[in-house]
Amino acid sequence: MKTEILKIDPKAYQLPDLERPAAILKEGGLVAFPTETVYGIGCDAHNPDAVSHLCKVKGRPKEKPLSLHVASRDVIIRYVKSVPHMAEIMMDRFWPGPLTIIFPGNADKGVGIRFPANRLAQDLIRLAEVPIAMPSANFWGEEAPGEAGKVIQDFEGKIEMIIDGGPCELSEPSTVVRVDDRSWEVLREGIISQDMIRNLVCKTILFVCTGNSCRSPMAEGLLKKAVAERLGLEPNEIINLGYRILSAGTSAFQGSRASQPAIKVMKEMDVDISSHAAQPITLDLMEEADFVYVMGHNHALILKEWMPEIARKVRMMHPDGIDDPIGMPIEHYRSCAAKIDEQMDQVLDQLDLPKTPQAPEDKDG
Repeated sequence: MKTEILKIDPKAYQLPDLERPAAILKEGGLVAFPTETVYGIGCDAHNPDAVSHLCKVKGRPKEKPLSLHVASRDVIIRYVKSVPHMAEIMMDRFWPGPLTIIFPGNADKGVGIRFPANRLAQDLIRLAEVPIAMPSANFWGEEAPGEAGKVIQDFEGKIEMIIDGGPCELSEPSTVVRVDDRSWEVLREGIISQDMIRNLVCKTILFVCTGNSCRSPMAEGLLKKAVAERLGLEPNEIINLGYRILSAGTSAFQGSRASQPAIKVMKEMDVDISSHAAQPITLDLMEEADFVYVMGHNHALILKEWMPEIARKVRMMHPDGIDDPIGMPIEHYRSCAAKIDEQMDQVLDQLDLPKTPQAPEDKDG
Protein backbone atom coordinates (compact mmCIF):
# COMPACT_ATOMS: atom_id res chain seq x y z
CA MET A 1 0.00 0.00 0.00
CA LYS A 2 1.24 3.48 -0.86
CA THR A 3 0.53 6.05 1.83
CA GLU A 4 -0.22 9.57 0.67
CA ILE A 5 1.44 12.26 2.79
CA LEU A 6 -0.55 15.48 2.76
CA LYS A 7 1.20 18.47 4.32
CA ILE A 8 -1.21 21.18 5.46
CA ASP A 9 -0.64 24.47 7.21
CA PRO A 10 -3.30 24.33 9.98
CA LYS A 11 -3.62 28.13 9.88
CA ALA A 12 -3.78 28.62 6.11
CA TYR A 13 -5.70 25.79 4.47
CA GLN A 14 -8.97 25.81 2.52
CA LEU A 15 -11.76 23.26 2.82
CA PRO A 16 -11.06 21.84 -0.68
CA ASP A 17 -7.64 20.80 0.68
CA LEU A 18 -9.44 18.26 2.86
CA GLU A 19 -11.71 16.76 0.20
CA ARG A 20 -9.27 13.97 -0.67
CA PRO A 21 -8.80 12.67 2.92
CA ALA A 22 -12.56 13.03 3.51
CA ALA A 23 -13.21 10.85 0.44
CA ILE A 24 -10.76 8.23 1.73
CA LEU A 25 -12.63 8.07 5.03
CA LYS A 26 -15.98 7.73 3.24
CA GLU A 27 -14.58 4.91 1.11
CA GLY A 28 -13.43 2.91 4.14
CA GLY A 29 -9.78 3.96 4.24
CA LEU A 30 -7.62 5.06 7.17
CA VAL A 31 -6.39 8.63 7.60
CA ALA A 32 -4.05 9.88 10.32
CA PHE A 33 -4.50 13.53 11.29
CA PRO A 34 -3.82 15.84 14.23
CA THR A 35 -6.03 16.97 17.07
CA GLU A 36 -5.03 19.55 19.67
CA THR A 37 -3.67 16.72 21.87
CA VAL A 38 -2.06 13.99 19.73
CA TYR A 39 -2.28 12.50 16.24
CA GLY A 40 -4.93 9.87 15.67
CA ILE A 41 -5.91 7.40 12.97
CA GLY A 42 -9.50 7.80 11.84
CA CYS A 43 -11.91 5.52 10.01
CA ASP A 44 -15.62 5.12 9.36
CA ALA A 45 -16.92 3.68 12.64
CA HIS A 46 -19.85 2.02 10.82
CA ASN A 47 -17.58 0.20 8.36
CA PRO A 48 -16.56 -3.17 9.92
CA ASP A 49 -13.74 -3.71 7.43
CA ALA A 50 -12.28 -0.26 8.16
CA VAL A 51 -12.49 -0.82 11.92
CA SER A 52 -10.87 -4.26 11.58
CA HIS A 53 -8.08 -2.80 9.43
CA LEU A 54 -7.51 -0.03 11.98
CA CYS A 55 -7.21 -2.50 14.87
CA LYS A 56 -4.88 -4.70 12.83
CA VAL A 57 -2.40 -1.96 11.87
CA LYS A 58 -2.29 -0.65 15.45
CA GLY A 59 -2.13 -4.07 17.04
CA ARG A 60 -5.15 -3.00 19.06
CA PRO A 61 -7.44 -5.64 20.66
CA LYS A 62 -10.67 -5.77 18.63
CA GLU A 63 -12.79 -6.05 21.75
CA LYS A 64 -11.58 -2.69 23.08
CA PRO A 65 -14.21 -0.03 22.26
CA LEU A 66 -13.29 2.86 19.99
CA SER A 67 -14.37 6.40 20.79
CA LEU A 68 -16.07 8.60 18.22
CA HIS A 69 -14.80 12.03 17.22
CA VAL A 70 -17.43 14.60 16.27
CA ALA A 71 -17.38 18.07 14.75
CA SER A 72 -20.29 19.40 16.82
CA ARG A 73 -21.85 18.51 20.17
CA ASP A 74 -25.27 18.65 18.51
CA VAL A 75 -24.66 15.35 16.71
CA ILE A 76 -24.16 13.24 19.83
CA ILE A 77 -27.89 12.53 19.98
CA ARG A 78 -27.30 10.25 16.99
CA TYR A 79 -25.12 7.98 19.10
CA VAL A 80 -26.40 8.12 22.70
CA LYS A 81 -29.84 7.70 24.25
CA SER A 82 -29.38 10.25 27.01
CA VAL A 83 -26.92 12.87 28.23
CA PRO A 84 -26.51 12.84 32.03
CA HIS A 85 -26.61 16.17 33.81
CA MET A 86 -22.93 16.01 34.81
CA ALA A 87 -21.93 15.23 31.23
CA GLU A 88 -23.71 18.43 30.13
CA ILE A 89 -21.68 20.40 32.68
CA MET A 90 -18.44 18.87 31.39
CA MET A 91 -19.39 19.52 27.78
CA ASP A 92 -20.19 23.16 28.55
CA ARG A 93 -16.77 23.65 30.13
CA PHE A 94 -14.40 21.41 28.17
CA TRP A 95 -15.88 20.94 24.68
CA PRO A 96 -14.46 21.43 22.18
CA GLY A 97 -11.34 20.22 23.91
CA PRO A 98 -9.26 17.37 25.30
CA LEU A 99 -12.00 15.42 27.06
CA THR A 100 -13.46 12.10 25.93
CA ILE A 101 -16.79 11.40 27.63
CA ILE A 102 -18.14 7.85 27.83
CA PHE A 103 -21.92 8.13 27.86
CA PRO A 104 -24.37 5.42 28.96
CA GLY A 105 -25.28 2.98 26.20
CA ASN A 106 -23.89 0.08 24.18
CA ALA A 107 -24.70 -2.33 27.02
CA ASP A 108 -22.04 -1.96 29.74
CA LYS A 109 -19.36 -0.65 27.39
CA GLY A 110 -20.71 2.88 27.02
CA VAL A 111 -20.29 5.21 24.05
CA GLY A 112 -17.10 7.29 24.07
CA ILE A 113 -17.29 10.64 22.26
CA ARG A 114 -14.83 13.48 21.87
CA PHE A 115 -15.28 16.91 20.27
CA PRO A 116 -11.70 18.02 19.47
CA ALA A 117 -10.73 21.69 19.53
CA ASN A 118 -8.46 21.40 16.48
CA ARG A 119 -10.11 23.19 13.52
CA LEU A 120 -8.50 20.94 10.90
CA ALA A 121 -9.87 17.86 12.69
CA GLN A 122 -13.33 19.42 12.95
CA ASP A 123 -13.43 20.35 9.27
CA LEU A 124 -12.25 16.92 8.13
CA ILE A 125 -14.77 15.09 10.33
CA ARG A 126 -17.54 17.34 9.03
CA LEU A 127 -16.57 16.80 5.38
CA ALA A 128 -16.28 13.03 5.79
CA GLU A 129 -19.99 12.78 6.67
CA VAL A 130 -19.45 9.47 8.45
CA PRO A 131 -18.96 8.78 12.17
CA ILE A 132 -15.22 8.81 12.81
CA ALA A 133 -13.62 6.32 15.18
CA MET A 134 -10.15 7.54 16.00
CA PRO A 135 -7.67 6.13 18.51
CA SER A 136 -4.21 7.66 18.81
CA ALA A 137 -1.74 7.06 15.97
CA ASN A 138 0.63 4.69 17.75
CA PHE A 139 1.15 0.97 18.04
CA TRP A 140 -0.73 -0.62 20.93
CA GLY A 141 0.96 0.17 24.24
CA GLU A 142 3.31 2.83 22.87
CA GLU A 143 3.28 6.58 23.49
CA ALA A 144 0.86 8.67 21.45
CA PRO A 145 2.65 10.97 18.98
CA GLY A 146 2.38 14.76 19.02
CA GLU A 147 3.92 15.27 15.57
CA ALA A 148 3.57 13.70 12.13
CA GLY A 149 7.12 12.38 11.75
CA LYS A 150 6.56 9.55 14.20
CA VAL A 151 3.26 8.65 12.51
CA ILE A 152 4.95 8.50 9.11
CA GLN A 153 7.75 6.37 10.54
CA ASP A 154 5.34 3.84 12.04
CA PHE A 155 2.46 3.74 9.55
CA GLU A 156 3.75 4.64 6.10
CA GLY A 157 2.73 1.80 3.82
CA LYS A 158 0.07 0.60 6.27
CA ILE A 159 -2.67 3.25 5.92
CA GLU A 160 -4.05 5.29 3.04
CA MET A 161 -3.10 8.81 4.13
CA ILE A 162 -1.24 10.79 6.76
CA ILE A 163 -1.99 14.50 7.13
CA ASP A 164 1.02 16.40 8.39
CA GLY A 165 -0.59 19.35 10.14
CA GLY A 166 2.44 20.25 12.21
CA PRO A 167 2.96 19.61 15.92
CA CYS A 168 -0.08 19.22 18.15
CA GLU A 169 -0.73 22.21 20.36
CA LEU A 170 -0.90 20.27 23.63
CA SER A 171 0.95 17.00 22.89
CA GLU A 172 -0.78 15.23 25.78
CA PRO A 173 -3.57 12.65 25.60
CA SER A 174 -7.16 13.62 26.29
CA THR A 175 -8.74 12.79 29.62
CA VAL A 176 -11.29 9.97 29.50
CA VAL A 177 -14.22 10.11 31.91
CA ARG A 178 -17.19 7.76 32.25
CA VAL A 179 -20.45 9.46 33.22
CA ASP A 180 -23.84 8.00 34.05
CA ASP A 181 -26.95 9.25 35.84
CA ARG A 182 -25.46 8.64 39.27
CA SER A 183 -21.73 9.16 39.13
CA TRP A 184 -18.59 9.95 37.13
CA GLU A 185 -15.19 8.26 37.01
CA VAL A 186 -11.92 9.29 35.38
CA LEU A 187 -10.60 6.28 33.45
CA ARG A 188 -7.53 8.07 32.09
CA GLU A 189 -6.18 11.32 33.44
CA GLY A 190 -4.80 13.51 30.68
CA ILE A 191 -4.29 17.22 30.45
CA ILE A 192 -7.61 17.82 32.25
CA SER A 193 -7.02 16.61 35.80
CA GLN A 194 -9.45 14.76 38.01
CA ASP A 195 -9.39 17.71 40.44
CA MET A 196 -10.39 20.08 37.62
CA ILE A 197 -13.41 17.90 36.84
CA ARG A 198 -14.35 17.48 40.48
CA ASN A 199 -14.22 21.22 41.10
CA LEU A 200 -16.35 21.77 38.02
CA VAL A 201 -19.09 19.22 38.51
CA CYS A 202 -19.48 19.51 42.28
CA LYS A 203 -21.67 22.35 43.46
CA THR A 204 -20.80 23.05 47.10
CA ILE A 205 -23.15 24.46 49.73
CA LEU A 206 -21.58 25.45 53.06
CA PHE A 207 -23.58 26.14 56.23
CA VAL A 208 -21.92 28.21 58.97
CA CYS A 209 -22.82 28.80 62.61
CA THR A 210 -20.65 29.34 65.71
CA GLY A 211 -19.62 25.98 67.14
CA ASN A 212 -20.71 23.73 64.25
CA SER A 213 -22.52 21.56 66.75
CA CYS A 214 -26.22 22.46 66.37
CA ARG A 215 -27.56 24.75 63.66
CA SER A 216 -25.16 24.17 60.77
CA PRO A 217 -24.99 20.35 61.19
CA MET A 218 -28.79 20.26 61.24
CA ALA A 219 -28.90 22.37 58.08
CA GLU A 220 -26.31 20.12 56.42
CA GLY A 221 -28.27 16.99 57.29
CA LEU A 222 -31.62 18.42 56.22
CA LEU A 223 -30.28 19.58 52.85
CA LYS A 224 -28.62 16.22 52.17
CA LYS A 225 -31.94 14.54 52.87
CA ALA A 226 -33.84 16.96 50.61
CA VAL A 227 -31.38 16.56 47.73
CA ALA A 228 -31.36 12.78 48.06
CA GLU A 229 -35.16 12.65 48.01
CA ARG A 230 -35.27 14.88 44.92
CA LEU A 231 -32.76 12.68 43.08
CA GLY A 232 -34.05 9.31 44.27
CA LEU A 233 -30.72 8.52 45.97
CA GLU A 234 -29.36 7.81 49.42
CA PRO A 235 -27.79 10.85 51.16
CA ASN A 236 -24.29 9.34 50.90
CA GLU A 237 -24.68 9.01 47.12
CA ILE A 238 -25.34 12.62 46.22
CA ILE A 239 -21.63 13.52 46.15
CA ASN A 240 -21.25 11.15 43.18
CA LEU A 241 -23.82 13.19 41.28
CA GLY A 242 -21.97 16.43 41.95
CA TYR A 243 -23.57 17.87 45.09
CA ARG A 244 -21.30 18.58 48.07
CA ILE A 245 -22.92 19.77 51.30
CA LEU A 246 -20.76 20.83 54.26
CA SER A 247 -20.91 22.78 57.50
CA ALA A 248 -18.41 24.64 59.69
CA GLY A 249 -18.24 27.05 62.59
CA THR A 250 -16.60 30.41 63.22
CA SER A 251 -15.47 29.18 66.67
CA ALA A 252 -15.63 25.42 66.22
CA PHE A 253 -13.33 22.87 67.83
CA GLN A 254 -12.02 20.41 65.26
CA GLY A 255 -13.64 16.99 65.61
CA SER A 256 -16.28 17.89 68.20
CA ARG A 257 -19.54 15.97 67.93
CA ALA A 258 -22.95 17.42 67.31
CA SER A 259 -24.87 18.17 70.50
CA GLN A 260 -27.06 15.36 71.77
CA PRO A 261 -30.32 17.37 71.52
CA ALA A 262 -29.48 18.18 67.89
CA ILE A 263 -28.81 14.51 67.15
CA LYS A 264 -32.12 13.55 68.78
CA VAL A 265 -34.17 16.17 66.93
CA MET A 266 -32.60 15.22 63.60
CA LYS A 267 -33.38 11.56 64.28
CA GLU A 268 -37.01 12.57 64.74
CA MET A 269 -36.81 14.10 61.24
CA ASP A 270 -35.21 10.95 59.80
CA VAL A 271 -31.76 12.54 59.53
CA ASP A 272 -28.65 10.99 61.10
CA ILE A 273 -25.96 13.44 62.23
CA SER A 274 -24.52 11.20 64.94
CA SER A 275 -21.21 10.85 63.10
CA HIS A 276 -20.81 14.60 62.54
CA ALA A 277 -17.36 16.03 63.33
CA ALA A 278 -17.12 19.79 63.76
CA GLN A 279 -14.64 21.88 61.79
CA PRO A 280 -13.66 25.55 61.92
CA ILE A 281 -14.31 27.72 58.88
CA THR A 282 -11.24 28.14 56.67
CA LEU A 283 -10.30 30.14 53.62
CA ASP A 284 -10.16 26.92 51.57
CA LEU A 285 -13.72 26.01 52.55
CA MET A 286 -14.94 29.46 51.65
CA GLU A 287 -13.17 29.40 48.29
CA GLU A 288 -14.53 25.93 47.43
CA ALA A 289 -18.12 26.84 48.31
CA ASP A 290 -20.53 28.11 45.68
CA PHE A 291 -22.91 29.40 48.36
CA VAL A 292 -22.36 30.04 52.07
CA TYR A 293 -25.44 30.15 54.30
CA VAL A 294 -24.96 31.64 57.74
CA MET A 295 -27.27 31.32 60.73
CA GLY A 296 -26.86 34.78 62.22
CA HIS A 297 -25.96 38.34 61.22
CA ASN A 298 -22.83 38.07 63.38
CA HIS A 299 -21.57 35.17 61.23
CA ALA A 300 -22.12 37.19 58.06
CA LEU A 301 -20.15 40.11 59.51
CA ILE A 302 -17.26 37.88 60.62
CA LEU A 303 -16.92 36.20 57.22
CA LYS A 304 -17.26 39.41 55.22
CA GLU A 305 -14.65 41.18 57.35
CA TRP A 306 -12.32 38.19 57.25
CA MET A 307 -12.66 37.47 53.54
CA PRO A 308 -14.21 40.49 51.79
CA GLU A 309 -13.19 39.20 48.34
CA ILE A 310 -15.70 36.35 48.59
CA ALA A 311 -18.41 38.17 50.52
CA ARG A 312 -20.75 37.79 47.53
CA LYS A 313 -21.15 34.10 48.43
CA VAL A 314 -22.49 34.81 51.91
CA ARG A 315 -26.22 34.92 52.52
CA MET A 316 -28.54 34.56 55.49
CA MET A 317 -30.25 31.24 56.06
CA HIS A 318 -33.23 33.24 57.34
CA PRO A 319 -33.73 37.02 57.01
CA ASP A 320 -34.21 37.35 60.78
CA GLY A 321 -31.44 34.92 61.69
CA ILE A 322 -31.76 31.57 63.47
CA ASP A 323 -31.08 31.69 67.22
CA ASP A 324 -28.58 29.30 68.77
CA PRO A 325 -30.41 26.64 70.83
CA ILE A 326 -27.29 25.49 72.68
CA GLY A 327 -28.02 24.92 76.36
CA MET A 328 -31.77 25.40 75.88
CA PRO A 329 -34.58 22.82 76.29
CA ILE A 330 -35.08 20.45 73.38
CA GLU A 331 -38.15 22.37 72.19
CA HIS A 332 -35.78 25.16 71.14
CA TYR A 333 -33.85 22.64 69.00
CA ARG A 334 -37.09 21.50 67.38
CA SER A 335 -38.04 25.11 66.67
CA CYS A 336 -34.58 25.79 65.25
CA ALA A 337 -34.71 22.70 63.01
CA ALA A 338 -38.19 23.63 61.77
CA LYS A 339 -37.07 27.17 60.94
CA ILE A 340 -34.09 25.81 59.00
CA ASP A 341 -36.24 23.27 57.19
CA GLU A 342 -38.65 26.00 56.09
CA GLN A 343 -35.81 27.66 54.17
CA MET A 344 -34.64 24.53 52.31
CA ASP A 345 -36.53 25.34 49.11
CA GLN A 346 -34.50 28.53 48.60
CA VAL A 347 -31.28 26.52 49.01
CA LEU A 348 -32.45 23.78 46.66
CA ASP A 349 -33.10 26.41 44.01
CA GLN A 350 -29.36 27.18 43.95
CA LEU A 351 -28.44 23.58 43.08
CA ASP A 352 -30.16 23.40 39.69
CA LEU A 353 -31.55 19.96 40.55
CA PRO A 354 -33.51 17.84 38.09
CA LYS A 355 -37.23 18.24 38.66
CA THR A 356 -37.78 14.50 39.01
CA PRO A 357 -35.64 11.68 40.41
CA GLN A 358 -32.92 10.38 38.09
CA ALA A 359 -33.80 7.15 36.29
CA PRO A 360 -31.42 4.21 36.66
CA GLU A 361 -28.93 3.68 33.84
CA ASP A 362 -30.34 1.77 30.86
CA LYS A 363 -28.16 -1.34 30.73
CA ASP A 364 -29.64 -2.56 27.45
CA GLY A 365 -28.16 0.41 25.53
